[in-house]
Amino acid sequence: MNVKLPEKYQPKIKSAYVNPGVTLLLENFTKEVLFDFEVMIKIHSDPFKVPDNLYKLIKICNSFSIFTIKSIEETNCIEEQKVELKRFQMEIVVEINYETLQKEESIVVYEIIKNSSTLLGSMLTDILLNSSKIANVFRASKIILEKGYKPETSIDEMLYITMTAITGGFAGGFNRAILFVEDSGDFKVHRVIGPESDREADKTYEKFETLERNIESYLSQYKSKMNYFSNLEKKIKGITFKKELLVNNDLFKYSIESNATIKLPVSRFNEMIVNLLDLKGEVAISPIEIDDGRLAFYLCDNRYNGKPITDDQLEILDYYAKESWMMWQNKIYQSLLKKDAQIDPLTKVGNRRSYENYISSIKYLKNQQIALVVIDLDNFKEVNDTYGHEEGDKLLKGFAQLCVDNLRKKDSIFRYGGDEFVIILEVVKKEEIYSILKRINRKLKETMNITFSAGVAYGNSHEIDLLFKIADQNLYMAKGQGKNKIMIN
Repeated sequence: MNVKLPEKYQPKIKSAYVNPGVTLLLENFTKEVLFDFEVMIKIHSDPFKVPDNLYKLIKICNSFSIFTIKSIEETNCIEEQKVELKRFQMEIVVEINYETLQKEESIVVYEIIKNSSTLLGSMLTDILLNSSKIANVFRASKIILEKGYKPETSIDEMLYITMTAITGGFAGGFNRAILFVEDSGDFKVHRVIGPESDREADKTYEKFETLERNIESYLSQYKSKMNYFSNLEKKIKGITFKKELLVNNDLFKYSIESNATIKLPVSRFNEMIVNLLDLKGEVAISPIEIDDGRLAFYLCDNRYNGKPITDDQLEILDYYAKESWMMWQNKIYQSLLKKDAQIDPLTKVGNRRSYENYISSIKYLKNQQIALVVIDLDNFKEVNDTYGHEEGDKLLKGFAQLCVDNLRKKDSIFRYGGDEFVIILEVVKKEEIYSILKRINRKLKETMNITFSAGVAYGNSHEIDLLFKIADQNLYMAKGQGKNKIMIN
C-alpha cells in the first residue's frame, strides 16, 4: 500500500495533468513487467516549490499497482528533491533528480530510459516504437475513413478503401484480404485484394523501393464499378462454401458469436477451402454484420512473405473491419434516405425532386433522342369534389401503377405535382410515341373510367429543359381542344 502524502500536497497531485502518451506507455509497460517497483520520494516541504513533474510521478504511482510508494521525506532544500525507483528489496533501477524533474515530460522519459537497466530500457523503447507505429496507422486511417464516409463514395469503393488499408504497408500490411458475404445461407467470395501467385507477389514487392507513404495514390486507383480489385479476385471471386464448413469450426464459430478478430492455423479449415484459397500457415478472421442481419467476414493472411500474423495486425484488422461495418450501414441508411426522399409516398413513383435529379444527369451524360410527356388527368378536380380525396388518391395510384406496368424498364415516370405526371421515353422513335400513350389511355379508360390529356415534345436529351417547356405548352393546347387528347410537337 502506498504511503500517503500529507494533505497539503493533495490539491496539486489531483490537478496534475499527465500526457496521455505517457499513460499509454505505462499501461503497456505494466502488461510486460513481472515485478513491482518500490518508490522513494524526497519532496520540498512547501507544496508550491515542488516541480510539476514530481506531482505527475506521484499521480502515476497512485494509478498503477506495480508502483508502491515506500517512503516520503520532506526537505527544505529545493535541489534535494528526487524520486528513486528500485525493484522490491533490490538495487535502485533509476533515479530522477531535481534537474530532470524540471524538464519537459519527454526529457524525463528519455532520462528514465537512458539511466535504466538494459532490460528495462529496451522494454520501454520497444513499447514506444510500437505506440508510434499504431499512431502512424491511425494517422493514415484518418485519410482513409474521411474518404470512405463521403456521401458520394459507393459501398464498392468503400470496400476497396478498407481492403487497401488492411493490405497496405502504411496500415495492416497483410499480403491478402478476402471478403466473404453470406449469400442464400452460404458464404461467397465477394471482393479480394492481393497477389495471385508468388511471382506476382515478388513483382509487387520489387516496386516498393521506398516507404509506402503516399496513401492517396493507392486510394485513387479505384475506378467506378471495378469488375475486379486484383488478379486474385479474377481467380476466386464467386467461390461459395457451405456455411456448415466454417461454422462447425469452433474457433470460427467463436469469432462470429463474439464478434472477435482472431487468428487460427490453416489446419483448422476444411481441406477443400484450403486448396481453393491456397491457404498456408495461419489466417486472421474478422466478422461483420451487414444489411438484414447477413454475416460477412474478412479472411486475411501473410501467404507470400510467410511472416506470422502479429497482434498489431489483428488489432488493425479488427479496427478496419468494424469501421467498414459502420460505413456499410451508413451507406445503406443514406441510400434508403435518398430513395425515400425521391419517391412520391402516394403513388410510389419518382417525385419532383427525383425528376430534377434525373434531368440534370440525362442532360449532361446522355446524347439520345427522347420523348418528354407531360400528362394531366381529365376532370380530376370533379372526382375529388364529388367523391372525396380518398377516391382521388385511388385514381392517382391506379394511374401510376398502370404506367409502370406498361412502360419499358428504361422509361421513367414522375409525379410532378397534384394530378400532373411527367414520363420520359428514352431511345424511342417519334412514330412509336403516340401508340404507347394511346394504349395506356385506353387501359385507363377501361379500368378506371377516366382519361388523360398529354403534351409531348420530341428531341435530343441535351435539350431536355426546352423539351419540358414545349411539352407543357402542348398539354395546354390538348386540354384546350376538349381533353382526352395527345398533342405532339
